[in-house]
Amino acid sequence: MHSGLVEFYLAARPDTLVVIRMTIIFRSVALLFVLALNCVSSPHVAAQPAQQLRINANRVPIDLSFLNEKPAGLRGHLKAVGADLEFEDGTPARFWGANVQAYAIFSTAPIQICSHARRIASLGFNLVRLHHHDSHWVRPNIFGVGGGNTLSTDPVSLDRIGRWVACLKAEGVYTWLDLHVGRRITNSDGISLAEEIVQNSDGDVRGFNFVNDTVRERMAEFQAEYLSYFNPHTGLAFKDDPAVAFVMISNENDATYHFANRLLPDKNVPGHTARYLALANAFAGTTGLKRSLVWRSWEHGASKKFLNDLEYRFYGPLSEEIRKLGFKGITVTSSMWGGMGAAGLPSLTIGDAIDVHSYGRRGIGRTDPTVEADMISYIAGAQVAGKPLTISEWNISPWPEDDRFLAPLRMGAAAAHQGWDAPIIYGYAQHSLGSRAIAYNWHIAEDPSLLGPLAVAALLYRRGDVAVASRAIAIAPSDKELFGASQKASTSNAIRMLAERSRLFTQLPKVEELRWFEPPQEHAHEVFAGYDLKTPSSSPALIVSDTGEIRRNSDSGTIWIETEHSLVIAGDFRGDPQKVGGLNVFLNSDLAGVALQSLDGVPIADSSDLLVTIMGPSWPVEDQMPPFLVEKLRGIIEFEARPTLLLDASMPYGGVAHSNDDAMHSLTFEGGPSVGWIRLTAP
Repeated sequence: MHSGLVEFYLAARPDTLVVIRMTIIFRSVALLFVLALNCVSSPHVAAQPAQQLRINANRVPIDLSFLNEKPAGLRGHLKAVGADLEFEDGTPARFWGANVQAYAIFSTAPIQICSHARRIASLGFNLVRLHHHDSHWVRPNIFGVGGGNTLSTDPVSLDRIGRWVACLKAEGVYTWLDLHVGRRITNSDGISLAEEIVQNSDGDVRGFNFVNDTVRERMAEFQAEYLSYFNPHTGLAFKDDPAVAFVMISNENDATYHFANRLLPDKNVPGHTARYLALANAFAGTTGLKRSLVWRSWEHGASKKFLNDLEYRFYGPLSEEIRKLGFKGITVTSSMWGGMGAAGLPSLTIGDAIDVHSYGRRGIGRTDPTVEADMISYIAGAQVAGKPLTISEWNISPWPEDDRFLAPLRMGAAAAHQGWDAPIIYGYAQHSLGSRAIAYNWHIAEDPSLLGPLAVAALLYRRGDVAVASRAIAIAPSDKELFGASQKASTSNAIRMLAERSRLFTQLPKVEELRWFEPPQEHAHEVFAGYDLKTPSSSPALIVSDTGEIRRNSDSGTIWIETEHSLVIAGDFRGDPQKVGGLNVFLNSDLAGVALQSLDGVPIADSSDLLVTIMGPSWPVEDQMPPFLVEKLRGIIEFEARPTLLLDASMPYGGVAHSNDDAMHSLTFEGGPSVGWIRLTAP
């Protein structure tokens, strides 16, 4: 479906070689970009018609696992300290993660599990979320292949999860366990009014769980059994293993925006409706709010306070049960997701961290914050003062957008600048690993346009190449502002305008009717009373972080990141020369990205080990199936570095020549792939 685009990007340009030769001779200030390279293996590349190349992203020739301490858990259990995460010994913790979900958990051969744990670590990840373990469409799942109810776990499936935990732990990768995702109850699960749930939502308990205590009881029984499982591969129960760092009680399950609507009088669930209305009336009687308003879940105002209380009634006891079991890590209740606004945040503070799900779209580099939200600003709107922030799902869709390689760069830079604690891409793999390769949004293990940028972002974020913002800004809404309307990035220019400039968080107000709610606090350099800001009549396209390290041009869609250890430029080059710091790039690609990064922790100018990552579009030859088509790269990249650096032959890359004149290095590309890695080391 991208044939027209491929022909455009790969069209022959007769003038290119002339420009390149002139660039080499005159060292024009334009050459700035470290882009193309096989984001995967030593290029399994076969020539195609015109300027196309085929590549397979099955082998990763880089190894960033030096970022991980092995095994995971050496520093004790994870805990929340204000807005940050720390290990028991006081060491700050920061996680760059990926989801492994569904069939990838249960259908991957045991030997392949450990192989992929090593691969995951080599890409720079130190956290994996095991997701869709209980979903009804996954066979087998945690309950096996189906036995008429969901009351018994399957020993083989538990062992497979235990193997993932152990293999990841050995590579310094921590685990996030979900307790409830897609479990569908049956009439045989011992749940009152089960027939209403089965008939009206095919057994999906979300929404019903907030008024049906027997649903909560079954969920409590499951989480006790799951977390108490003794893992023979580690010699520890999940609850006792410091490598199991996070648990989420129920995925994407809120009353404040999505699922209380299932309980309304017109939904043909009379038993649950009666319980819902009784709880609403009781809340109104206790708080003095109008009974006629409290139950109206689709409206803002009094109902949002009641729905927060409804979530507290459900998530509070389950959180306490997890602690009683002995789990010492981070507990997350659910997430801000799917268009939810800030009115749902108070109940999310029941957990140790606030979690958010956010998905971007094509044009992630071009969003104009004066008029539109994006993946990053939506996340910023979920940050609460004094609470850690995790992002257990993020990605770009639909797939394969040609600019998807920009998403990890924006996420890694923003997460570092904002001080977020655990971005987790959705997902590394959803299908069996080791069988025929798959490639699409939820299975990026073979995607050459994402693997390279994800590794670049791992260094930007985990190593702290991008600094935390120099200023913290709080949005401090009143009770009326918080609950009276939908407050989120798409409705608030304050969130959008501030999200990329300084650290942004919401200082929640005290809510008289929520007696259990104590708003967490955090120091801010500046406080805004509401969600609106005056915007300039003609907003500048260039957005600059308060540290000056991150710049984005919303007109061209170009991103620049400039730090001592990382130089990155990516976006729509329009065939023009590009420059950031001491990195100069001129390539034949209109849409591309280049990163120059030190691997030895020394500033780039003095480093003995430099990694060049080349990023760009790719398209599967078949729908959702590798190999991929990429552009043949032509052009030159120049940068200043130690004169003794040479190409690392262990990371072969076809079609590139290296030369240097004292401290000025040149990489000249003559038709190699436009995604991949090049390494230069001192002999």
